[in-house]
Amino acid sequence: MTHYKAIIMGGGPSGHSAAVRISQLGGKVALVERDFIGGICTNWGCTPSKSMIESAKIAKTVAESGKYGVKVNSYEVDFPAVAKRRDQVVANTREFITDLLKHHQVDIFQGEGEIVAPGKMLVRKGKLDKDGETMHYDGETVELTGDNIIISTGSQPLIPPFIDAKDPSVVSSNRLISINKLPESLTIVGGGVIGLEFATIFSNMGSKVTIVEFLDRALALMDPDISAEITRILEAKGVRILTAHKCLSLEKGVMKAEDMRSGKIVEIAAPMSLIAIGRNAVVHEATYQKLGLQFTRKGVGVDDYQRTNVPGIWAVGDATGRSILAHVGIQQGIVAAENIMKAAGEPLRKMDYEVIPAVIYTMPEIVGVGTVPQDLNDVKVVKVPFAINLRAGIEDYPDGFVKMWIKDNKILASQAIGHNVSEIMQEVANMIALKTNIEDVSEIIHAHPTFAEIIRSTLDYALDKAVDFYL
Repeated sequence: MTHYKAIIMGGGPSGHSAAVRISQLGGKVALVERDFIGGICTNWGCTPSKSMIESAKIAKTVAESGKYGVKVNSYEVDFPAVAKRRDQVVANTREFITDLLKHHQVDIFQGEGEIVAPGKMLVRKGKLDKDGETMHYDGETVELTGDNIIISTGSQPLIPPFIDAKDPSVVSSNRLISINKLPESLTIVGGGVIGLEFATIFSNMGSKVTIVEFLDRALALMDPDISAEITRILEAKGVRILTAHKCLSLEKGVMKAEDMRSGKIVEIAAPMSLIAIGRNAVVHEATYQKLGLQFTRKGVGVDDYQRTNVPGIWAVGDATGRSILAHVGIQQGIVAAENIMKAAGEPLRKMDYEVIPAVIYTMPEIVGVGTVPQDLNDVKVVKVPFAINLRAGIEDYPDGFVKMWIKDNKILASQAIGHNVSEIMQEVANMIALKTNIEDVSEIIHAHPTFAEIIRSTLDYALDKAVDFYL
């Protein structure tokens, strides 16, 4: 039996990235996956949701085609066709990742893995059904040994205990992302990232959407200006947003919620109710206790190098509870892999959480990077509307703005809402990470007309030298 440099438990973004990087550096890897290769991101998260958002974008474009001089007399959203395309995109992505792992000679084991000791894992082999919901075990158990084990077991949707997850009207994001019939109406509990993305998808495809949010505003972790703008845009689309409302019960498609300002109880009926209040790390308590592994319900404890307290056992991705962003998990996987492959005495690579772009794929998109300072002393705050950008004017995407917090001519943080802002904010992320003087970047020629040009425009405005607009 092969002895491995590392055995990885979980084939999501962090797990398969670690596997590839270890292989690149000369280590032999085994990857154990109980579900589909690609993990949550590929099968029930990023990939299918963004596929459906793309269909929603097309539906919105067709609905508004008249303003571009293109007349479309009628159209309909063929949701089964949307679902079929979504499923094909997922299958293609899963196949690509599997091929990537095989190219790097990673041994893939389908089945349930159990860490029995540092460096030893038992795998109860099996095969998933077509929908990926049930594992059929074939009775074979394989023992794997290796120098290291990486825990990359991901996360699962959080359902509060007073809601019956088996109620057919109750859906998690995992289930909603795989439906084949468009619901006439949809209630969403939670006005955070997941809730707003699904509100965007289904409202633009014709569903009547209601969001019930416990806090005083949607996207409460973002700047209030961002919350106000996306609320205005969604409500204009017909989405009903009930902030400061507490969900009291949900049964057979009927939700009761209390308006915490007035005490009034409202009832909302819908064939589907999405619970989008967050995700929890998948934690194998009994196994971790047996190993002496430090963990909480939020995840496995790791240091800055992705090591757990048990030598030879590492953890990455959602399983650590540090972040549920796929790109953070990928970076954790790479950091763990490189540290595993370091020679004795070599300095380890530290995981850096300081600059993490976070994107919300609403329409328009929202992105934030850096830490907004609480103390605004000597901090310059600038806000430039998307409407001043020529490309946005040409393509008729005037909604949104770019906001920056700047001190000593360096960007501390930036948040933006607007068309394709996810594609233009990496420049800002790089500036924050490299502590670049904004004047140096403002003097670099940016192509005209482009959406990315609004970053230079914002920097110029902060320097009181904008020549292409005034506010």
